[in-house]
Amino acid sequence: AGSPSSDPFASTTFSSSASSSSSISSSNARSFSPTLPTSTSASFTEDFPFPPGHKFRFTLPLYNVSIPENSIGKTYVVPEERMGIKLASPDSNLDIRFRIMSGDRDKFFKAEERTVGDFCFLLIRTRTGNVDVLNRERKDRYVLEVRATLNKGDGKNRVTIMEADTTVVVTILDTNDLNPLFYPTEYEATITEDTPLHRSILRVIAEDADLGRNGEIYYSFAEETDQFAVHPVSGVITLTRPLRYSERALHELVVLAKDRGALYRSGGTRRASTAKVTIRVRQVNLHSPEIYVHHLPDIVEQSNADIYAIVRVVDNDEGIHGQIASLDIVGGDPAGHFRVRPAGGPHSGEYNIEVLHLLDRETAVQGYNLTLRATDRGVPQRYSYKFVPVHLADLNDNAPVFSREIYEVKVPETAPINTPVIRLKVTDADEGKNALVFLEIVGGNEGGEFYVNAETGMLYTAVNLDAEKKAFYTLTVSAVDQGNAGTRKQSSAKVKINVVDTNDNDPTFEQSEMEVWIDENEPAGTSVVKITAKDRDSGENAYISYSIDNIQKVPFEIDHFSGIVKTKQVLDYETMKREYLLHVRVSDWGLPYRRQAEMQLHVKVRDVNDNRPQFERIDCTGHVPRYVPIGSEIITVSAIDFDAGNIISYRIVSGNEDGCFALDSASGVLSVACDLSDVKVTERMVNVTATDGSHFADVNPVHMHLVNAKRNLGSQGRILTDQSGAFECRDTGVARRLTEAIAAAERNNMPSKDDEYALTPSRYGENIHAPEFVDFPSEIKANESVKIGTTLVKIRARDRDLDYNGKLVFCISSGDRDSVFGIDPDTGDLNVIGYLDRERESEYFLNISVYDLGKPQKSASKMLPVTILDVNDNAPKFEKSLASFRISETALNGTNVWRANATDADLGENARVTYSLVTETNDFRVDPVTGVLTVFGRLDRERQEIYELRIRAQDNGGKGTDSPPLYSDALVRVTVDDVNDNAPSFALSTYTVKIREDVPIWTVVAVGDRSRRGIRWRHRVLPV
Repeated sequence: AGSPSSDPFASTTFSSSASSSSSISSSNARSFSPTLPTSTSASFTEDFPFPPGHKFRFTLPLYNVSIPENSIGKTYVVPEERMGIKLASPDSNLDIRFRIMSGDRDKFFKAEERTVGDFCFLLIRTRTGNVDVLNRERKDRYVLEVRATLNKGDGKNRVTIMEADTTVVVTILDTNDLNPLFYPTEYEATITEDTPLHRSILRVIAEDADLGRNGEIYYSFAEETDQFAVHPVSGVITLTRPLRYSERALHELVVLAKDRGALYRSGGTRRASTAKVTIRVRQVNLHSPEIYVHHLPDIVEQSNADIYAIVRVVDNDEGIHGQIASLDIVGGDPAGHFRVRPAGGPHSGEYNIEVLHLLDRETAVQGYNLTLRATDRGVPQRYSYKFVPVHLADLNDNAPVFSREIYEVKVPETAPINTPVIRLKVTDADEGKNALVFLEIVGGNEGGEFYVNAETGMLYTAVNLDAEKKAFYTLTVSAVDQGNAGTRKQSSAKVKINVVDTNDNDPTFEQSEMEVWIDENEPAGTSVVKITAKDRDSGENAYISYSIDNIQKVPFEIDHFSGIVKTKQVLDYETMKREYLLHVRVSDWGLPYRRQAEMQLHVKVRDVNDNRPQFERIDCTGHVPRYVPIGSEIITVSAIDFDAGNIISYRIVSGNEDGCFALDSASGVLSVACDLSDVKVTERMVNVTATDGSHFADVNPVHMHLVNAKRNLGSQGRILTDQSGAFECRDTGVARRLTEAIAAAERNNMPSKDDEYALTPSRYGENIHAPEFVDFPSEIKANESVKIGTTLVKIRARDRDLDYNGKLVFCISSGDRDSVFGIDPDTGDLNVIGYLDRERESEYFLNISVYDLGKPQKSASKMLPVTILDVNDNAPKFEKSLASFRISETALNGTNVWRANATDADLGENARVTYSLVTETNDFRVDPVTGVLTVFGRLDRERQEIYELRIRAQDNGGKGTDSPPLYSDALVRVTVDDVNDNAPSFALSTYTVKIREDVPIWTVVAVGDRSRRGIRWRHRVLPV
């Protein structure tokens, strides 16, 4: 549409299009009232000027037009297309009139008609003389109902013969007739002085009722300021420079609001609205409190110290923000042993850390690590924390504590000297020398049977024990710490030692040799004597049994348990041994060997008159002349008695009643005692007997035939006989038997092997040989990491004696000062019984002794070197594990920063340290051998200011073993000091900014890079 004009045809270009930018629509034509039809079918006559088929109507049912607001009178609206009625003929002289029927309540518009050719134009203009004007802001559109009438006649006789209606939508075009208006016109904001740059503070809002550019508002400050910026479109005020409450606490700004429209009246000036913006800067709590602690000397536990430290709290803020509200202990003291109290005035910032209760280092072995929190009174409140370590100096207030109050242990009485008995474990809750404990036996060891290693707590035997002398010991062992004199603490424990009996005693007889007599002919089973022996051991080791240990058989036996010696058969003095030497042996029941002893029992057989005399010849028959003289020997009877030494006497039992015969009692000669011639009978039988005084021989009859013949008599008056003798007798054989018995007795009483054995000096039970080591090692080596219980070597020895004389026990006589070795007394296994530590002791010389259990005891000893091999069990240690250095960024490549020094307590490769830089960086390197940290690249503080370098010291151990190399780390903080080696630079070489050509002056169009704090920048625009 063209600009509005008083001449609607001057600049209007019409379009044949029926479309419109308006959305308003209407019907094509309004119908006539019932009395006035809109068209007629009359022919084209004067009364009906429109031919058939040509209706009287507007070209469109709706027209869109526009007109600027505030238009003066006779300003015509601008249609989008021509408005009016098409005439049937260009020469028609018709009376057509237009009138606004509705939609113009305020009578702003007037309808006019103008016929040009065959078209009658509808013209709408503003009326003249109106006080009011069109105001788009009040009403931006009018919908006018316009009626066209075709009249006939003139004056009072005018008659409307046809009508047509249309709708005209009048759009009121905006003009920049209004200024922006702020609401409200004053703004206030309070911001903190730490508000970040470019942070939005507030938004000013102005409104302009105009449309389009006329209603678009630009905001700007009335005066130049570099502290704030206002967005030209949104009106948001932002911060462009840091605030300082101390420099300026109030900022008053005037914000202008101008629209973008053209000037309403040419030649005028664009007016702007203003708003007052007051920005108050509120002081903020910029600084946190700073805590400074002055420590007093360490607190001695259990002391009555009141103050541990003096604390000063400083806040660099001003006013209330710099005042300290409180200082509290917020951690590290759950039991409430400490408190903080102000030391000075209300705002002095000085406090005391006070001790409320007696402190016990043992309940807080690591001490206390108090966390202090200082709070200021600022808004918002700021806090700061500080850790205050509290180290408690140890007071020797704890006595050593044994792991048990009473220890019970058993030790065999055969244990050699220096045999480990038990390790007494003692702890002391104190530290340092107050926890260093020495042990001592203070009771129950009057005989010095035991001793204790004061440092290791191992209890050893000091002498050979004897359960028979003393089987139980109750030792009192005292543990004393090494605190200062007068403060040392002591405790004690009981060690009950049961000396276990071993079969170390031989049975002993009450008499080593005895002589007893026994009559012969005693029945078998007759007790001869009771042998008594004792064993000083106990239990089965003291049970004994007896036996007869003769080489030859003897007619005696002994009860194994009672020791009673009995006969096994009847003894005969005349035919058997008359004296026996019995070797009586007594044995105990001990294990693994029995101990034995022997005695000699002499048993002598006493002769008993147990044999009757026996005649050599009996039943003698012979002839005796009657005329032999009295006294003549007739016959000699001879008797033999097997008993030794018996005297035989003879007597006539019967047959000599007349006394004619006489028998010599000693010789046994029977002689004539009367004149036989007077004897009437021819036969006589004289019964004789022999006696030894106790026993009588059987009656031996002597048959005599008395004859009258004369016989020759010998010179002694004996009866002379021929070779065959005068008497015939039956030989009893007793003489032969006696000879045999005598021969047997001689044989039986000849010296036997038992007698020879008895005469030979006996070495039975004698400990002849000393023990001997077999394949004794020249040296052994053990890793310090071997576990307790590991067997290092088996010590072998032998003894050529038998039984207990050859039974061996082993011990370590000396050289084990750390109580880390033990040897099995029976097997000889050398075991580890304590923790080895090469760093504590690298070599031991053990005196290995072996004893037999004979009496007297024999032994042998050898020195055994034990070398402790190093194991990689120690990590390298830095002399200084934390270090901090400053270095200029211009430091040259190769500049030494620090030398790391780490040592390893191990040996060899395990102790060889290699250094490396764990932290990934190309700016530093560390020499792997010397540990020197040097600059390796070009330092640039602007690229990296602080380096946290972790240097690792690693040993070379673990090769060929399962254990990896060990290492430790040191942390080195390197701060690069700045040098003015950089010119200011823009982040980009070219910045492209799009701005509207009409933006207000002082509008912020770009923000420079100010991310690098602490640098003062100055910018200026250079001409191109």
